Amino acid sequence: MARGPKMSRVPTPQRVPWTPLLCVERERRSALAVPAGSPAEASPTARHPLGASNAPFATLADSLARDLQVLQHRNAPIPLQKARLTRIGGRCPTHGTFLEFDPFQPHDHWCLGCSRSYQAKEHDDWWAMNAQLWTVERAVHAATLHGLRGDTQHAVRAASILRRYIDQYEQWPNADNVLGPSRPFFSTYLESIWLLNVCHAVALLEGTTDVWTDQDASRIRERIIEPSARLIDGFHEGRSNRQVWNEVAVCSAWTMLGRQDAARQRLCAPNGIVGLIDNGLDANGFWYEGENYHLFAHRGLWYGVELLRALGEPLTQARDARYSAGFLAPFLGLLPDETFPSRRDAQYASSIRQWRTAEWCELGWAHAHDPRSAALLAALYGGSTPRGETGRSRSTADAERNTAPTALTRADLSWRALLMADAHVPPQAGESLSSVCLPSQGLAIVRRDGGNTYVALEGGESGGGHGHPDQLALTLQTGDARWLEDPGTGSYVEPRLAWYRSTFAHFAPLFDRQAQSESEAQLVAFEDRNTFGWIVKRVDDIIPGVSVERAVLVAEGYLIDVLEWDAAWNVELTLPIAAQATFAATVGQAADVDDTDAPRVHAGQIPRQGAASDDRGLSFVREIKRRHAGQQFALVATPGFARASLDAKIRARARLWVATSHWATLRRGVAPAVPGQGDVQRHWITTQAPHGRLVSVWNWPTPDAPHGLVEAVALSAHDACSAHITLRDGTQCVHRVARTRDIRQWRIETRGSREQSDVVFEVAYRSPLRNEATAAVDDAPLAEATAQDSLVLRVPLLVDFAEHQRAGEPVRGALSLDLGERHYIPTERPWRDAGRPTARLDLMTTATQLVVDIDVHTGPPLSSSAEQENPLDNELHDVNADGIQWYLGPVVSASSEQSWGTAGLVVPVIGGATGITTRQTCLIADVVPNAEVRLTTRGWAMRLAWNRSDLPDAGRSALRFELVVNERPPERERRRGQLALSGGGGYGYLAGSRRPASRAVQLVLSDAP
Repeated sequence: MARGPKMSRVPTPQRVPWTPLLCVERERRSALAVPAGSPAEASPTARHPLGASNAPFATLADSLARDLQVLQHRNAPIPLQKARLTRIGGRCPTHGTFLEFDPFQPHDHWCLGCSRSYQAKEHDDWWAMNAQLWTVERAVHAATLHGLRGDTQHAVRAASILRRYIDQYEQWPNADNVLGPSRPFFSTYLESIWLLNVCHAVALLEGTTDVWTDQDASRIRERIIEPSARLIDGFHEGRSNRQVWNEVAVCSAWTMLGRQDAARQRLCAPNGIVGLIDNGLDANGFWYEGENYHLFAHRGLWYGVELLRALGEPLTQARDARYSAGFLAPFLGLLPDETFPSRRDAQYASSIRQWRTAEWCELGWAHAHDPRSAALLAALYGGSTPRGETGRSRSTADAERNTAPTALTRADLSWRALLMADAHVPPQAGESLSSVCLPSQGLAIVRRDGGNTYVALEGGESGGGHGHPDQLALTLQTGDARWLEDPGTGSYVEPRLAWYRSTFAHFAPLFDRQAQSESEAQLVAFEDRNTFGWIVKRVDDIIPGVSVERAVLVAEGYLIDVLEWDAAWNVELTLPIAAQATFAATVGQAADVDDTDAPRVHAGQIPRQGAASDDRGLSFVREIKRRHAGQQFALVATPGFARASLDAKIRARARLWVATSHWATLRRGVAPAVPGQGDVQRHWITTQAPHGRLVSVWNWPTPDAPHGLVEAVALSAHDACSAHITLRDGTQCVHRVARTRDIRQWRIETRGSREQSDVVFEVAYRSPLRNEATAAVDDAPLAEATAQDSLVLRVPLLVDFAEHQRAGEPVRGALSLDLGERHYIPTERPWRDAGRPTARLDLMTTATQLVVDIDVHTGPPLSSSAEQENPLDNELHDVNADGIQWYLGPVVSASSEQSWGTAGLVVPVIGGATGITTRQTCLIADVVPNAEVRLTTRGWAMRLAWNRSDLPDAGRSALRFELVVNERPPERERRRGQLALSGGGGYGYLAGSRRPASRAVQLVLSDAP
């Protein structure tokens, strides 16, 4: 068995106050040690710090002790196999939802929807991830209960788990990972959560029991804490939510290793916990990646903040205010059915009535004593939600799984609340959620009917890697009826991830069938005057050259939506407007017809870097029908994604009136529904014009008005934009919308038997009617061609190049380059430990071709099967084989968007009549080079030759170029690393076929024809 560093290199330090337990007064821990109902509970010592509130915590300790009874006659599972991520692992093949996790069922995995068990190695390997986290959390639970109650059996259980991990850790291979190096898992952040729990359990045991010896303490530091921390420390994920966990794991480990000063410095560093608070949380305390990742990241920040406090470095007042606001931030966007919004990469319809959410509010109250936290707790512990399974007994540390809503009490929380929650939370009446605007987060919400009506207009910063191209998407929900909603994101490794991350999956504008660019939305106006509220947002360059503005006015029982766009050409607008719907009235063709113009996408196409030209959202839609709707039409809609019964959907009907400034076509098709719910119908409008406007009115049912408050609507989408609304009580509301270069105005005239009033919303701003910033850029001189200091390679012209020369043989006169260590992009192991792969490139041109010869020295190529889909994740299948990726693009000026013009992937395939041949996949556009391949004594060689007439900007003397060599040894499932012409560094995870265009080298072609 492999050994770690000698014990003498990792001394056992003196006990240090690193864990939240040691921030708690000893008297309080003694009080909690008293089991509920015991005679000792009445003693003055036991009651002193907690008074009458001791009972809830004692009940919590009792319930945690009951959870541990499953280990009374059997060991906690520690899987021998490494956890593994695959497309099918852990998910129901029918519903796509997570299979139930049972820590003692490694081979039978149940789906509650199917009521059946599934067996497959992929499910077993997914189970291994959950089992590792479940077991290490049980060690923390047992160590906590021992520290509070002194029960030796709890110390024995915790120590037993830790000792088994000491003997097993080095047996898991650090290979075939998905996102960063790891031994027990497939991603670094999971090992960080696991290591953090190991450190908690060790700190809680040491100095409190003879069960855990000095030898145990030295061995766990030598065999787990030090090597795991070193592995995590070598992989930095920048501003990601995952890096929060990497930071707290490494700093906790360093503190356990006696490196308190180093841990303190790292926590306070610009890239440490303090820096992540400064750069990850906005002024409202919101994590920049959205609600879902806020919940995960902020919980990690809590560990870091407590560790800072324990080390004598509490947050400054300003930082603490921002951090404290984070306990409340996600609740500001709460939907009427008490679920978090499914924005960005969030899971769909995640209820707040889960024990983990209640515990988070408990920790927020304990930290800042904000009355709003107390009000949230009162709501979570009250209400009429029936009692169900909380899922805590199957909790997998901090890698949470959402569960069904249930009634909650303090006895449902975890060891964190047991140690850190306040003894007393005063009863606090909550207030109805009101309208809210958080520009940097992209939230702009108008609420009505005590929060029962929810209207939101999306648009803010991108949200990093977890943002969706959904700027100006409209959300409408009344009660649990979801008329227009964000579907969130399903599994990260299923093909439909591309749907959920497309513009078309949202009720957002799509232009020229191109996904939105990463332009930031600007808040133009937000105001709520109780009767009326409006939101206006604008995006310039929603695709290059197109500006769009969307204004939404919300009234009692209806809303008016005005979308305006401006471009320099006859742009096509595609706007999803409803899910399930039928025509109520139309002008023009009376029947739907098959849509022969439905988009189709090349089978091998993947999104460009930046997704500026990806229309894969449209390609997921089938059974498309169209109807020429003219310029005025109406629909009757039912909730598209609501989980209500069919009868409830039939009763819940809304009406939608639409007018366009130009002739429009209404289309409908079948598209993926929200994750785990099959397919759903969708309706969308298409129209073409360089400038135009679309006006619509939604009228929804209410308990007092099942057919809605609106009787009739008359719309005009032309220059005199207006909406005449007649309510069922006879009230007339005339809305007039005007926009000039400097003013946006919305005027409302209300005339009725009971009231007459005029309301004006107005905002001054500069909004160019023509996007001046996107004028065409003239060809720049070659010397000014690139935005970065890229490598310039002059490719010689070889008039006498012998095309019959074998691939990979040195070519006299060619530009020859060697790729080695400085070009290597590793996964787990650095270049020297990964077999020292190298390759030689010869670049040359002829009168008609650009030729690249590659001689690869990585051993015989691993032949890839002909499967079209990768069974592991959403990368291309051939990325995990030996092969060549190539990228070509035009030279652009510094102000132009950087993107590739064409790209492809070529892999050698052993077999067939010739012994070895190639298979090509088009990544971007449809350009295929001539390719030949052969085996060599040191590996394999390939020649790629492009016709110069097929190159981007054919006839020019310069191109941007990138070439990547993938290498995978036979013992691995995923590639080991890549050699990149533009240079290595970093890690090569989950972006194997998407090289950023900004990394390109520049080829100067000699004597271009």
